[in-house]
Amino acid sequence: MPATRTQDARAPPTGMSAFQINQEKVMKKLYPVAIALFIFTFTSVVFAREAKLVRYPSYSNGRVAFTYLGDIWVADENGQNIQRLTVNRARDAYPRFSPDGKWIAFSSDRNGNLDVYIIPSSGGTPKQLTHHSADDTVLGWTPDGTGVLFSSQRGEDFMGLLYVVSVNGGMPWRAGPDMGNAASYSPDGNKIAYNPNGQVYWRKYYRGAYSTDVWIEDVSTKKFSQLTDFDGLDSWPMWSRDGNIYFVSDRDGGGLTNIWRASDNGGKAEKVTSFKSGDVRFPSISADGKTVVF
Repeated sequence: MPATRTQDARAPPTGMSAFQINQEKVMKKLYPVAIALFIFTFTSVVFAREAKLVRYPSYSNGRVAFTYLGDIWVADENGQNIQRLTVNRARDAYPRFSPDGKWIAFSSDRNGNLDVYIIPSSGGTPKQLTHHSADDTVLGWTPDGTGVLFSSQRGEDFMGLLYVVSVNGGMPWRAGPDMGNAASYSPDGNKIAYNPNGQVYWRKYYRGAYSTDVWIEDVSTKKFSQLTDFDGLDSWPMWSRDGNIYFVSDRDGGGLTNIWRASDNGGKAEKVTSFKSGDVRFPSISADGKTVVF
């Protein structure tokens, strides 16, 4: 759903409740939740009724950053302690916590197109890191927290490219692959998992169409390997610390997406979530690799 504004753009999201679902039983305890986001901790799933305009979540140490009404917000994972970090007529989107949780990188078109910004996760003045006429979409951070990973189409035949920009600003540099959209660094920063092609829903499964597979590049040796090979969508790769790469796939058919995982050494993909309706969208993984929010 588009992150458009309403007449009351200053009102916080309210009026939600959530259940925690264990793998074996449904918990009876209710939590007051102000955001309709799913938090998957590999042992449980927390969810709430659908809330409009809540998108692009990121998780760190019990806090969730997200876009609501075109601004960046943070809240406790139970929906309490809601804080609005940006108040701007522009569109602020794609927030991502730094590995230490002290900063949030995001994209904003406050200067005409999407550029990369960072802001303290406790609130403060945003700092602009990129200055380019192309849209720069924040994807995450380098594992050491010194740079922000983003994708951009900078005059390269409309193909997305991956870049890193220092938190101190300056010229961005190429992250490695010749082309890429969604991406995630390995915990040691030596490899990167990425989608060479973006999601093209209306062309998938057709002869000649690009499939959205997950590839891995060893950044130091410049060697590439294909992790998944599927005619549909294997999107948004997220590198965990448990030896797996998590991603969104519609392998069940019918266009329904769930989270899957595959060993970072390759092998058969394993289904992780089992939603029967709706779509898993815009996931991200915490720096410790233990939590996925979507």
